Amino acid sequence: MRYREGILKVEHGILPGLKEVLLELSALDGVSSIVPGRIYATHARPGGSLLVRVTALTATGVKLIARRGSSVQEVFVVSDQAGEVEGALAQLAPPAPDRAHGAGGVRHGRGPNSRRS
Repeated sequence: MRYREGILKVEHGILPGLKEVLLELSALDGVSSIVPGRIYATHARPGGSLLVRVTALTATGVKLIARRGSSVQEVFVVSDQAGEVEGALAQLAPPAPDRAHGAGGVRHGRGPNSRRS
């Protein structure tokens, strides 16, 4: 299933809700191509809302990670204006919670209410 919808290349499936975000990004002047990668399953809880964030600047643009429940998908955006992509993404999709500062996530270890065996 390989085809293009304008700038958006569709070679794999796309997470629910992500296609609309990518089509909005494709309207930016500096974006020449958007290539979603394959979808991976994680050990997170199923369900939840779509979270999209920039994870790395690449030689040709930016790499995004989209997460929805237990599914994760990489997306590569080819652009000569990475800052414009980051700014547009911040307006289109709500920011992902910062797990390093205690916003969400699962705590590991013994808490005060844990049972000892």
